[in-house]
Amino acid sequence: MLKKFIFMVAALILMLACTLQGAVTPTVLPAATATPLVIIPSPAATPTDTPIPASPTPIPAQIGVDTVARLSISLVFGQGEALRSLAFSPDSTVLASAGGNTADFNIRLWDVASGNLLRTLQGHTSIVWALAFSPDGQMLASVSKDGTARIWDWRNGSVLETLNFPGEATSVTFSPDGQTLAVGGTDGWPNAAIWTFSVPAWQPQLKLAEFWNIPALVYSPDGGYLVGGGTSRNVHVWRTSDGNDLFTLAHAGQVSSLAMSADGATVASGLCQASGVNNICTQGAVWFWDMQTGKLMRKLSVSTDWVERVAYSVDGSLLIAGSRDGTLHFYTTSDFNQIFVATSPGGGGIFAVSPDGRLLASTAVNGLIDLWRVGP
Repeated sequence: MLKKFIFMVAALILMLACTLQGAVTPTVLPAATATPLVIIPSPAATPTDTPIPASPTPIPAQIGVDTVARLSISLVFGQGEALRSLAFSPDSTVLASAGGNTADFNIRLWDVASGNLLRTLQGHTSIVWALAFSPDGQMLASVSKDGTARIWDWRNGSVLETLNFPGEATSVTFSPDGQTLAVGGTDGWPNAAIWTFSVPAWQPQLKLAEFWNIPALVYSPDGGYLVGGGTSRNVHVWRTSDGNDLFTLAHAGQVSSLAMSADGATVASGLCQASGVNNICTQGAVWFWDMQTGKLMRKLSVSTDWVERVAYSVDGSLLIAGSRDGTLHFYTTSDFNQIFVATSPGGGGIFAVSPDGRLLASTAVNGLIDLWRVGP
């Protein structure tokens, strides 16, 4: 037992010695200057309520030979007792409509993207027969059975000028350069006339004489010629520089509308070329005339009712004819074959093609407007 005790004491002494030999006196370092802790956050995730732009609305194709089969009504809007005229603004974003019968002679401006009413122009006291935007889009001209033409700043609704005539004013158009306004109408039965005015002074320039009434007017693309007439069955080609009557285009019936090709070589006239009992139209037609010679080029029988409106597609590949039964007929200008027919019931054949060629607006029943565009 004694030996065991002595051995344990010796082991403890040996362990203590090793511990003391390996001990190191700690070094005291000077205190460091404290540096603020900067926390760099990780990129935040996109909040779930961040607005995401809607996909852009596809721009419809131009109406032409290759696309007309996909033409369909995309929007219906409108208001009015009876619509007698439609006109697109030069940028194709606004449509003006007007008409009336015994009441509601207001002009309405519509946003074509939504069909929403933008503004109503009030002032005419009888039927508004025709509308025309100035080429720069700043003015809208309207003509009425009340014997006036009104020129509007349509954006704020103010009347810039009122022109007075001896009888009803039935047609209106601006020259391509926007420097002249032409108005057609009656000039004391049985006389009719076209009056031209400088813009914006509104001073009279020319008075071109005709008979009965002037429902149709169109300028040549270069503004060198003014073509007009209608009720007398005659359409005249006047030189705008001096009012010289170059050609008389004689028709088999009253002419309601004129359209000029983009190159100015051809003018198309919409008419009733045959009537039956009680002077009811039995054959509507479009006649094509050579602007260089004044010669009739072709007769195109369209429907069993009066052709109320004619227009070329913007690309020139189609001639569009609207008849009073509400039917729209589309013909190729290369061979005059009818390749498409559409209907706006109750529309009466009144329509307009947008300047960008992508939209067609036609009147429908109960003062409504059908807006057509090429679908996918």
